[in-house]
Amino acid sequence: MHNMIRICACAAVLLLALVILPEDSYAEPLGFKRPRSTFSLGFDVFDAMLGEFGKASDVGMSVFADATIQFGGYFGVHVRFGSARAFTDKDFLPFDNGYQFIYMTAAPRFFFSPFRKLTLYFFAQPEISLQALVSNTLVKITGNDSITGAVGGSLGLQFLLGIISVTAQVSCQYNWDFQSLFLGGSLSIGLSNTI
Repeated sequence: MHNMIRICACAAVLLLALVILPEDSYAEPLGFKRPRSTFSLGFDVFDAMLGEFGKASDVGMSVFADATIQFGGYFGVHVRFGSARAFTDKDFLPFDNGYQFIYMTAAPRFFFSPFRKLTLYFFAQPEISLQALVSNTLVKITGNDSITGAVGGSLGLQFLLGIISVTAQVSCQYNWDFQSLFLGGSLSIGLSNTI
């Protein structure tokens, strides 16, 4: 738990430090203001905390596909589809010791590019997620509803090497039905090109 909080805090400090750099560092790379699309595949490691759900849940992992359209410059939209699985400390159902869900996350994405010659973009995004439980040993905590939602945000960076995109991000989402906080970190690799 403390490691994830430290990672989120370090990412926030790094983004803040880049915002207060001298003005001549704000020259974005050539092509930054052209529309760009990115498609990636990746994985995410997350941990649920807070409340009864967070106490019973262990670290989980998800695999996902995501797509981003950068509308030329500082603004874009992001969509992610994934499947997640986590283990639990309690066995409320026989022959199982975890929960699994599929999810969709949508977010506006705000880009920041501090380097002219290096295609390294930082981004921040507020996001909303829809989660559908597939299997759930914590049904006594969550109830029988299989569809739930979460709101939160992410900080990350995207490095472009030609058409190859490598993205890393940390995220924090609050699930209002479970009254739990999901902290996660992800890495994805994909293709990106100007439109």
